[in-house]
Amino acid sequence: MTSVADRLREYFDHHGIVYRVMEHEPAASADDYHAILGTRYEQMPKAVFLRYRDGDGEGFAILAVQANKRADLERVARLLDARDARLGSRQQLRAATGCEFGELPPLGRFFGLPLLFDNDLLVEEELYFNAGSLTKSIALSPSALVALERPIYY
Repeated sequence: MTSVADRLREYFDHHGIVYRVMEHEPAASADDYHAILGTRYEQMPKAVFLRYRDGDGEGFAILAVQANKRADLERVARLLDARDARLGSRQQLRAATGCEFGELPPLGRFFGLPLLFDNDLLVEEELYFNAGSLTKSIALSPSALVALERPIYY
C-alpha cells in the first residue's frame, strides 16, 4: 500500500505542481512545526478535518486555516450549506484520508472531499505543511495549491 506522503508527491507531479519536500523531526502540532522548521504560523495552513450534516446526510470536509487561527464551525456550516459542522473523529479521519492526527495535508480534492481555504493564506509567498507524515513536509506557493484544489474560500 502506498503511503499518503508518496501519493501526495505523485499527485503534485502528475499536475505539474512545483514543490519542495523537507524531512525533519516529528511535528504533530503547529507549535512543534514552528519550533522545528522555523516557519511563521501565518505560513502554516492547519488542516482541520470536519464532519458536517446537510440535507443528504453526513459528509466530511477539510478546512485549511492559518495555524494561529481557530476554526469557526458556524461559518463552515454556512459555506457548505450544511445544518451543522463539527470536528471529525480520529477514526473518521483515518477512514476518509488514511492520515493519523497531525498528518493531514490541507488538500480536499486529493481525498475526494471539499476544501475550505483561508483567504489570508493567499498573501504568503510559500506555505509549509505536513505531507501525510509527521516527519515529511511540503513547501509550495498558495496559488499553485488553489489552482489545483479549487477550494471554497473561507
